[in-house]
Amino acid sequence: MAETSKMTSQVQQAAGEWNKAGEWNKMVAEQVTRVESGLTELAKLESKTLAQAVTGFEEAGRIAKESMALAEKASAEWRKLFLDATRRAAAILAPEKV
Repeated sequence: MAETSKMTSQVQQAAGEWNKAGEWNKMVAEQVTRVESGLTELAKLESKTLAQAVTGFEEAGRIAKESMALAEKASAEWRKLFLDATRRAAAILAPEKV
């Protein structure tokens, strides 16, 4: 217990000396400035990241729409070809008498 009290006393003495010289306040202010600068940089990076994510989602949406349009076109073409082939097969199997 005496050792803890002695250490506390030394810390208080050191803090008192720093306060007298203004060093403590200077160090705290510098640290706050560093934290503020770091958070400002983090905000910039976050903003860029979100912008890139939005662009990526928009691009993915565009590609999905194009893919669906192509699938629809291919499906329509397949139906047309299937119907044509069915008609030709029917004409071979059951020719009309003219």
